Amino acid sequence: MNKKILIPVIFGIAAAIILMTMLVPINQKPITVTEKPINEKLVTEPIPIREKPIPINETAVPTQKPITIMNFSYVDSNSILKSTLVSKGISMSSPLKISGGSLAKYCTFYGDINKQNSIEYCTSTELKDSDGKFLGNIHMIGNIDSPNAVLGVIQTDPYMSSLDSIKTTYQTMVESLVCTCWQDQKPGNLESVSDWVDAVKSHHLEGKRTTSNSQISGLAQKQLLLEVTTNTEGYLWKFIITN
Repeated sequence: MNKKILIPVIFGIAAAIILMTMLVPINQKPITVTEKPINEKLVTEPIPIREKPIPINETAVPTQKPITIMNFSYVDSNSILKSTLVSKGISMSSPLKISGGSLAKYCTFYGDINKQNSIEYCTSTELKDSDGKFLGNIHMIGNIDSPNAVLGVIQTDPYMSSLDSIKTTYQTMVESLVCTCWQDQKPGNLESVSDWVDAVKSHHLEGKRTTSNSQISGLAQKQLLLEVTTNTEGYLWKFIITN
């Protein structure tokens, strides 16, 4: 199908599904993100950690090339992300490790108390560009042994001048935490994570909506959600990976 035709169709399907669905546990179905914690939906406001913390439904296409699937773990995932990002000009701080009573203060991601209470452990890191300017945060939440979700939250100005940093960060998250199989499988008929970001950006700006999101299901048995929200500072981008 022609790419120009596919993207509007994809986003139309996404919009319809989002209107009809409510958030269920993040390790079972895609997360729908809204601006405020309502009922069981995910809270998207950046959490106050350190400096300024803040459907495309595609089944993986079979490939003859081996797929390298990265397993989730707090220590390994944070370490891999940090070393890879620094090689691309983005610095990532050592993770803050949060558990116990501090979870309610620093790791509040759900409006539903039962789902929020299911979070046993959380790590948060801070991202800065090559000029030392704050970009956003990467949060990992889950049980004490391994995260169930990883969130990359980046605020950009009204001109989206840091869009390249967004693309670099989210591509690194995919390659480090999901797989190195994107180019082989081309979910949504998109050549790269960069193309996905561009598609969501165009859809959001053309639609003049407050929040737009796009989802990819089944890539290396992970669920990917990319969302952009217009706010007073410009645009808040969120990329969520779940098991």
